[in-house]
Amino acid sequence: MIVIEDRRRIRAQRIAGFSLIELMVALAIFGLLLMLAGPQYAKLMGDSQIRNAAEAMLNGVQQAQSRAIHSNTQARLQVNTATGWQVIETIEGVDNVVQVYSKTDGAPRANVALVPADATQITFDGFGRVMLPKNADGTNPLTCIKVTNPDVPSGARNLNVAISSSGIGVGTKLCDPNVATTEPQGCPAGCT
Repeated sequence: MIVIEDRRRIRAQRIAGFSLIELMVALAIFGLLLMLAGPQYAKLMGDSQIRNAAEAMLNGVQQAQSRAIHSNTQARLQVNTATGWQVIETIEGVDNVVQVYSKTDGAPRANVALVPADATQITFDGFGRVMLPKNADGTNPLTCIKVTNPDVPSGARNLNVAISSSGIGVGTKLCDPNVATTEPQGCPAGCT
């Protein structure tokens, strides 16, 4: 009877805890998994920042165009590469800021580059068409917004927002500059 009780007590002690060696092995495995997953996690987070910023820029273009059509007046997207964008509606010569997006809201580490380099805005008329050949203030209209992230290790998936001024073909879309221009997700010439 004593032998059976001793066996039960020993078995209960083994089940109740774990040894220092078992703890060290578990920590070593966890550390190894963390080292393997770290770079992939960094790439995932960097790609997420690029995606957030690119979708926000596309949203800004679509908001400005939609606002111009809705109000049957001029509306423009004004982009500040450091801070974000704002949609400005012009009614009877008066500018009203309609919507503002800050990069810190969803993509603080993303970089935004504008094409052409001297352009900072795009203006839509009351029909939702890009005002050509110049914006209402005489500046060149945006044709492409390129979004990157310098923190992402090699292999980042950069995205662009292509803004079509012709209204024919590609339209305004989110595109991948690393894909052939003939593919649906590829960027048109001038936005690669």
